This record gives sequence, C-alpha cells and structure tokens, in this order.
Amino acid sequence: MMSAIKCDIIHESLANPPEYICISYAWGDADDKRPIQIDNANIYIAVNVFEALDAVRRGRREVLVWIDALCIDQQNRDERSQQVQLMAEIYAKAEEVAIWLGQHEDDSESAEEFLKDIAIARDDPEEIRYLLSAPAKLRGVGAVACLFQRDYWKRLWVVQEVFNAKPHAIRVYCGDSVSLPWGIYKRAARAFERHKRDLDSYFPVDLLPRDRRQSTLLTPLSYSQALVYEGPNSLYDCGSLDEFGEESLLYVMRTYRRKLTSEPRDRIFGILGILPEVVRKGFPVDYNKSVKDIYTDVVDFLLYTTECLDVICESIHYPKQTSANKLPSWVPDWSQNPETTALGYAYDFAAAGRTRAKYRLLDQRRNELEISAIRVDTVGIQGVAVGTLCTLADYLMAFLNWHAILIESTSSESASLRENMEEVFCRTLCLGKIPLKAEDESRPYSPSEWKRICYQIFAKQLHSRLPQIPLHDKLRQYADIDLEGIFNRQFLQSNFGSRMMGRCFFLTAGDRVGMGMGTGFMLPDDIIIIPLGCRTPIIVRKEGNKRGRYQFVGDVYLDGYMNREVITQLDKGERKIEKFVLI
Repeated sequence: MMSAIKCDIIHESLANPPEYICISYAWGDADDKRPIQIDNANIYIAVNVFEALDAVRRGRREVLVWIDALCIDQQNRDERSQQVQLMAEIYAKAEEVAIWLGQHEDDSESAEEFLKDIAIARDDPEEIRYLLSAPAKLRGVGAVACLFQRDYWKRLWVVQEVFNAKPHAIRVYCGDSVSLPWGIYKRAARAFERHKRDLDSYFPVDLLPRDRRQSTLLTPLSYSQALVYEGPNSLYDCGSLDEFGEESLLYVMRTYRRKLTSEPRDRIFGILGILPEVVRKGFPVDYNKSVKDIYTDVVDFLLYTTECLDVICESIHYPKQTSANKLPSWVPDWSQNPETTALGYAYDFAAAGRTRAKYRLLDQRRNELEISAIRVDTVGIQGVAVGTLCTLADYLMAFLNWHAILIESTSSESASLRENMEEVFCRTLCLGKIPLKAEDESRPYSPSEWKRICYQIFAKQLHSRLPQIPLHDKLRQYADIDLEGIFNRQFLQSNFGSRMMGRCFFLTAGDRVGMGMGTGFMLPDDIIIIPLGCRTPIIVRKEGNKRGRYQFVGDVYLDGYMNREVITQLDKGERKIEKFVLI
C-alpha cells in the first residue's frame, strides 16, 4: 500500500543545480486522482504522477525531483512558455532521469527478466535466437511485446526527455520492481531489431493479445512488430541533427508525427529540444500564439530556409478529418494523425529535379501561397480508394476495380500496347519501387517478371479469400499457379501495403494516357502539377469561381514523371512554368 507523499517546492538555478531526478512518464487518466501534500497544502494529482513519485522515492528518505505536473503551472501560458524552453537543459543536467512505465500488469515482471536475459546475451546471435524461439521463453517474449505497447512509448514529450538525458543516468521503473538501467532496454531493443527476420518467422500476427495490437503504426501488431518498432525503438536514435540544419525540422516532425500530445502547439514545442540551435531560434516557445500561426510558421520557415516545397505534401486530406484549427489547404495540420504518409517522406523521388521553390505569401494573414509549377495533366478516370483499416479485402477489391478500369480503357489497343500498359499498371501499384530479385539482389525484377508476380499474388489471394467473385480471363490463368514461398501475404504487405493504403489508381485525361496513384481525396478534372522545388507531383483543384485560386489536394505518383522528366521537357520548350495560388 502506498504511503502519503509530502512535498516542498524549492527554487534553484540551472547554472549550478543540486543533484535532482527528472521524471519521464505518461500522464494517464487525468480524472483518476490521489491526494498529496505540497507546502502543507493538500492537492490532488493524477494517479500516474502519484505512482511515479512513489516509485522514485522508494528506498529513499527524501529525494529532490523535477516533474512537469508539479513544477510548471499548467494553467499559466506565460510560465509554460518560459519553462518549456528550459526542458532540454533540465533533463540534460539531471543526476537521474526516471522513466515510469506504470504498475505491474500483463506479466511485466517476466518482461523485465526476459529483457535482462537478452541484454546478458549481448551480441551472441545463437543465444538470442534460442531465447526468442524456446517454448519456455514464449511467456517472456509476449510480456515484453505488451510492455513495449504501453502508453509511455506513445507520448511525444518523452522523445526529447530521453534524448537529452545522459544515457547512463536513465533508469526504468515498472511496478515495485528494482529499477533497471536504460542500457538493458536499449540492448534488448537493438537485438530485436537485428533479429527481425527470426522474429517474423517465429511469431505470426495473431499471437499478440487483441487489445494490445494497436500501435503507432495503426496496424495490428505481431510480437515481431511490437518488439522491433515499439518500446525504445519507437523513440529512434536521431543522434546529432546539426549536420541537417534547417531540414531537420521536417525530418523530426515527420518521424514523430504519430506520437501523442493533448496540446496541438506541442507538435512543434515538444520536439524543439532535439533540434539544432539554428531551428530552435526560429520558434520561440509561446503558448499564447494560435495553432494556425504556429503551423504556418513551420511552412514559412521551411520554405525560406530550404527552398523546398515538400512540406506542403504533409497536408494529408484523406481520410477526411475534422479540425478546429481552420488551416489553409496547404498548411499541414500536425495535430492530426493521418494513416498515410507523404510520398516524398518514404521514397527518393525527384520530380522537379534540383530546382528551387519559387513562392510568395500573398497576404498578411498568410492564407494564400503562390507557387511556380509546371502543369502536366488532369485526372481522368479514378478507381476506388483503398481504405485505411488495412484489411486484405480492401486491397483485393481495389485491385479488381483498378484492373477492370485498365482493361476497359485499353480494350481497343494493340496487343503489344496492352501488354506494356499492364506492366505500367503493376509498376504503379508499387509506386515504381519494384523490389530486388530474391535470388539475385543486385537487380530488380524486369517489368514482365513483375507483372507476372503481381498478377499471381493478387489472383491467388482473390481466389482464396473471395472465391465467389469471378476473375477476368487475364487474372484467372494466374489463380492456380503455386507461388514460391517468398510471394506470400507478407510480400504483398511489404510491396503494396503502405503504398496503396489511402490511395486510388487513376488514368489521366490527356492525349497520352498516363497512370498514377494518389490520395483518395482526388476527383476527376483535378489538375496535376509539378511545383519547382518539390520531390513529387501534386494535385490541385480549382476553388469555385475564385480565379487562379486552387485547393491543395495531395501528392501523387505519376508514372514517367517522378525523376525530373518534366524539367527535361521544360528545357526543350515543351512545357512552361505557371503560377498557382493555393488557398
């Protein structure tokens, strides 16, 4: 049973502080409170704060701690602004940073023992494989998978708290166990990462308890995924970002976009502590500023310092989400957690080559952004969008719909052209990223080989999962072919999963029919342009009767236009640069 907690508030200078402990934790249920005494006054605090304080004082007569819930007046915006600017220094100078994961549950005692076993094995691959695969150790594996799914790892603020702490000063507390050094967690997490293939083969997706399968990846997790991507590995190891300069801002905001925070301003303020000084200077912490101004500041800063337009592609409008922030269509709403990611984030496209963005903000309120871009085509026929629930049926039904559009649109063409169009179709499904051959990893599959593999995988899955749906002759011939072991559902997920999710296939309306895949928010007659200084083409939509004004719809893969082809056409005089005003 926990005893009473009595505290006194003292004020110290960071210039020469006494030894103190910083507590890093998840806030938990704010309505579940416990009483403590501060300066002889009784106040109620969140149960997670109470338990964290109780854990770090265990075995000590008294202890000096810094914890945000008590050391910052959360209702005073001026004080929050001032204190948050000191957070990096506060955690960096702490004698200990105590990570509080919560009370024992889901067999967390077994998890801690298993983590110690993995850490002791260090880099011995055979010993680690034994620990991961031995039936007697399955309980420990499952317990760690659950431990790595706790709310603590999903919180945005803990990223900079751990980043700025001295590695040897971090200790992890869970329940009433003796705290463990951070090094044990880190060594185990690295071992899981190195042995991902082993974990994939040992543990199918349905092993993780159903209520623990939701992750920051927004897909059901297997033990393997929880161990490799969650826990300490979800905090990533950014190292020094100084060499990236201003570009580090977009990198960090993308990387930690799925982390959680209740205050939308903290999407930027909560990561400043890991960014270079050159970025921090551009964003003085001010909780009195509107969310709109702060998020527009991010775009303005990146456009000015990097001369690159990629940041606007982070404004993801599908699936449609309601927001109280009332942002222009080209300003990303970082408070939203979209299931899809911008194409330029994941892939090395160079649609505009090495051109620099040409832009200007047209009004004082910064609602309109004028950009220079090259008009390429318009959306003609579009297929259904793949849902973001990650069900296999969504992918299969979308493939059927898209394939039917392709077959119908090419029915009057020659056999050789139809064959070529089908190869382009299959290349488009994986956003042009055809994988390397399994038997010869020095080169990718040829277009014809990749078409055969695509048709075999989708036809086989359709025949197996949705046997009541008749297949087109083009696909039926592939349905009964036995696939090699590597071409399984995991292969489908790796090469098509995140690339198709939230997107739809389309044909362009121009004389030369093109193929592409982009946001499910697109509509026929939307315009495809390639802005100067942007890695990918984007789709814009005319805004009613407002002449020259366009809504940003989303980024897009357009086959044949992802690697500066349009710049070559521009140099030959075949294209021209136009102005588009995004609102």
